[in-house]
Amino acid sequence: MKPLIVLLKTPNANYFFDANKDEMISVNEESFRYLSCLQADENTEIGVMPPELLELKEQGYLKTESNIKEISHAYNEYLEFFLDRKLAMLTLQLTQDCNLRCKYCIYSEEHSSRQRSHSIKSISWEIAKKAVDFFLAHSIDNPEVNIGFYGGEPLLEFSLLKRIIEYAKECFAGRKLTFNMTTNATLLTDEMILYLKEQDVTMMISLDGPKEINDLNRIFIDGSGTFDTVSERVSRIKEICPDYAEKLMISMVMDPENDFDCINAINIDGSEFNKLTISPTLVEREYGEENPQFSSNYVWKTEYQFFLAMLSHYGRYPKEDVSPIADSRLARSLDEYTRTCSGSFLRETDVPSGPCIPGQMRLFVNVDGLLFPCERVSEKSQAMCIGSLDEGFNLEKAKDVLGIGTLTKEECKKCWCFRYCSLCAKKADDEFGKLSAEVKLSFCNEAKSRAYQNLEQYLLFKEIPQFYSRQLSIKEEEL
Repeated sequence: MKPLIVLLKTPNANYFFDANKDEMISVNEESFRYLSCLQADENTEIGVMPPELLELKEQGYLKTESNIKEISHAYNEYLEFFLDRKLAMLTLQLTQDCNLRCKYCIYSEEHSSRQRSHSIKSISWEIAKKAVDFFLAHSIDNPEVNIGFYGGEPLLEFSLLKRIIEYAKECFAGRKLTFNMTTNATLLTDEMILYLKEQDVTMMISLDGPKEINDLNRIFIDGSGTFDTVSERVSRIKEICPDYAEKLMISMVMDPENDFDCINAINIDGSEFNKLTISPTLVEREYGEENPQFSSNYVWKTEYQFFLAMLSHYGRYPKEDVSPIADSRLARSLDEYTRTCSGSFLRETDVPSGPCIPGQMRLFVNVDGLLFPCERVSEKSQAMCIGSLDEGFNLEKAKDVLGIGTLTKEECKKCWCFRYCSLCAKKADDEFGKLSAEVKLSFCNEAKSRAYQNLEQYLLFKEIPQFYSRQLSIKEEEL
């Protein structure tokens, strides 16, 4: 039988990642060839196991069976406590209406049949007040809490937003309460800007790049582009609240069919968006009808910009010339590096990584007062609805969302990326409102690919000081 490992090779060394041990092991060329043959085909004549591997086997590496006997989430028995007392963030859907019709939007009628569509429904004050009260009652043990405003476009309900903020500040007096909002920014007025600044509302503005890129997808209902309007609003924020403007963040949905250099051009000197914090994501496919296509230009230019960000990290390239998009990716990679191969070995009772505690980190309340794990899941799915403001949490449904590892027990036990799986319940949601093993398994290759890339980047960060210490020590002026 094949050992529960995955092989990796760099210009400097050969490795295998041992899933049971959560360790990366360096081996010689002979051992690597042997393992390559073993992993390729069990019927291949592979000869005698090299001494190096025999010694590793004696130490408990290269086991063919998983340590895991049972898949069960450790927080199952504590879930009721977490949801009863430790909520950290409330995201309120102020409205399902929007003054834009972005072509990739999962709420667009043309894009997805599995999500709700745009509607004119907005949350009532009674439901909003009940949501704040619910959040107060279920966050008793959290000294710091956050309320976020979501849509549709939340600025369509600005008067209600102000009323909620004032009420929440009264309710949470004596505790640290912060606010955030995701907005397309096209409706911002001076009154709104000054109020949001006064309340220190963290503003995430949706924009997808320079005019020629943004206006392909982010359009008004009449089909016209939004870039000029957003640019004017950001310019106005800088003019009347320069300190507040420095805190603005850009939520950038990147279409990989476009040229990365064009997308990144928004960060050039002179742009209203230059040097703002960029939070990039790719067009999603879970609730969409089509998979995104990656152009060759997008791929190689993305990797080149990441390479420059790496050079900057090691002091070999000017920080000010680094793409904020690439810098954001580098920050995530460095964070992953600290958590990768940390010796978190597989236990007899364990669960794949991926699902968060549903609702505890970012409880989403829609206009009807229904509760969801977060704002990224389908509001039409019964599987994703974990309760209501009137009836409270449905603990059994929340446990189902938390415990999606049980859907694919045997497959997960045999999977090398068990500890680095990225599949949450959203990836198991079928179009009939159920959590499906088949749907979840359809995303496994995607999760394995992401995990493998994380391991490659782990080796990159690990090897640079080991094999290139001389290059790192050379001063830039000596090159």
